[in-house]
Amino acid sequence: MKKIAVCGKGGVGKTTFAALLACCLADNGEEVYAIDADVNPTLAEALGFSADVVLGITPIVDMEDLIAERTGAKTDEYGSYFKTNPYVKDIPEKFSRKQGNINFLLMGAMKGADQGCACAQNAMLRALVTHLILKEKETVIMDMVAGTEHMGRGTAKGVDIIFLVVEPGIRSIKAAKDIAAMSRDLGIKNCFVIGNKIRSPEDEAYIKNLMNDFHFAGFFPLGDEVIAAEQQGKALYNTAPEMRAAIQSIVSALAL
Repeated sequence: MKKIAVCGKGGVGKTTFAALLACCLADNGEEVYAIDADVNPTLAEALGFSADVVLGITPIVDMEDLIAERTGAKTDEYGSYFKTNPYVKDIPEKFSRKQGNINFLLMGAMKGADQGCACAQNAMLRALVTHLILKEKETVIMDMVAGTEHMGRGTAKGVDIIFLVVEPGIRSIKAAKDIAAMSRDLGIKNCFVIGNKIRSPEDEAYIKNLMNDFHFAGFFPLGDEVIAAEQQGKALYNTAPEMRAAIQSIVSALAL
C-alpha cells in the first residue's frame, strides 16, 4: 500500500509516467487506484481505457447533485454554506472505472474563487484527496497538476513518494525544483526525479548537472512509442518494451 504523487511542469510526460507506473504495479498483482487530478485529464487514455469508456466518465467536480447532497451546499442572502468535511468514503469504489487491477478515478480541476459557488466543489475534492491518501487501503497514484499546495498539510503527511518528471529544459527543471521545495515544506521526504524525453547521453548529463543534489529514479527515452500507443488506444506499458523495462527497473530498484 503506497501513496504516490506524480508532479511536474505541463508537457513533460508525467501522465505517461503515472500510467506506466500504475500498469507496472498492477501487473505485479497490486490493486491500484489511478487518480487523474490534472486540469487536462488524459490519464485514462494513457492507461488504455477505450474511447467509449473515457467519454462516459464524468469528473467528480462536475457531479453537481452528488456535491450538493454530500456538502449540503446552499446559498442565501448572507452567502454560501456547505460542509467542509463531506462523506466521501464510498466514492472511489462507486465512481471509478476498473480495468484489470487498475481503478481509474477522474477528479476534475478545482474551481477558481470567481466561478460561481465553487467552494463546495473544492471542499469535495479536498475531502476526497484526503481520503485517498490517508484512508484508502489500495496503492494510490495521483497524476497531479503542477505544485502541491492543493494537497494541503493534512494529506501531505500520507504521501510516501513524489516523482518529479522533468525533460531536458531549464523551465522544466525550475518547476521541479519549486515543487520539491514545496514538498519539503509539507514534510514529504521521499522525492525522486524521472528524466523524460531523453535523446542522448548529453540530455541525461544536462539534467543531472542542474539537479545534482536530487535523487534520480530513472530515465526514459524520447521515441515514437507514446504517439503510437495513443493512436492505437493502447497502454504504453503493453506496446513499448523499452519503456516497460525502464519502469520495471525503477519499481524494482525502489522496492515499490
